[in-house]
Amino acid sequence: MSQISQIKWQKYYKIFEQVYEEPSMTIFDIAQNVTLSRNTVAQYLKYMYEHQIMVGPHICMRPAVNYAEYVYLMNFENPLETFKGLKGFPHVLYNAVSIGGWNTMVVTDKQLDFPQLVGFQDMVYEKMKGVTYTPKPAFSMWNCFKSVYNYIDQFTPKRIEYNDQVCPVLPWGENEWVLYHTFQSCMRKKVTPTLKGIVIQYEHYTKWKKELLEYCTVNTRFYPDGYGNYLHYCFLFDTHYKESVLELFSLFPATPFVMEVGDQLLVFVALTGSDVIRNVFCTVYDMKVKKMINDWKYAVVISECYP
Repeated sequence: MSQISQIKWQKYYKIFEQVYEEPSMTIFDIAQNVTLSRNTVAQYLKYMYEHQIMVGPHICMRPAVNYAEYVYLMNFENPLETFKGLKGFPHVLYNAVSIGGWNTMVVTDKQLDFPQLVGFQDMVYEKMKGVTYTPKPAFSMWNCFKSVYNYIDQFTPKRIEYNDQVCPVLPWGENEWVLYHTFQSCMRKKVTPTLKGIVIQYEHYTKWKKELLEYCTVNTRFYPDGYGNYLHYCFLFDTHYKESVLELFSLFPATPFVMEVGDQLLVFVALTGSDVIRNVFCTVYDMKVKKMINDWKYAVVISECYP
């Protein structure tokens, strides 16, 4: 990486850090905190979004007594046809085709009977989705594996049970769901014109936003080379050590996207280059040797869709 791009990467990362800590932070406050002009911050933010260096902050639902989402990892005879057919399918929130331990991944807001679909072969894993995490990545290049291996070497197995993180009853009405779907992909939309477009009062928005973290997580991701320039590996880990797995993958320079699925973790890792991929698989094997994980499966995402 050249000196100029290294400097720009550092500035992008500093801006990302501000948004990560406070998703709605104004450009003025970001500029003050990172000691750049407002115009420079605005230009950098525009570039970061256009090139998917920063993604989000987006909103993910927590499970509640009266609301749940479900993850399905499956194999179909013709996964590309299944992928196309599931676009716009009722209750489907996310749909991906992949290669590896499963060729189809779907997230829904209602339990669906996928074995009834044409071409269904087998269900690899099927559970309710829990909390979603995007641990802040390290400011490092892909020479981070010395730190990764040191972290694994120092790991000592000690059983940690998953906490029950199901929320109380979700009290949302129509306006709250409209706000959620409006700001779901990015909370940094301009509030006043957006609220005018959906005809919701500002007071209603501020109340919804104030209570948001009780029912949702807000996730901001950083990809130094741009989201589309990575291979996205998806690992399903059987583990009792959620916090350790999160800390380990936060040592990488690109944000891991992690969701609880039943009592396991589904970890999306953005990777680039054969050496990096080889090192990540060595990392996973070491995790199993050290008993940080009990078992694992993986797939590589080919294409994904958010209907």
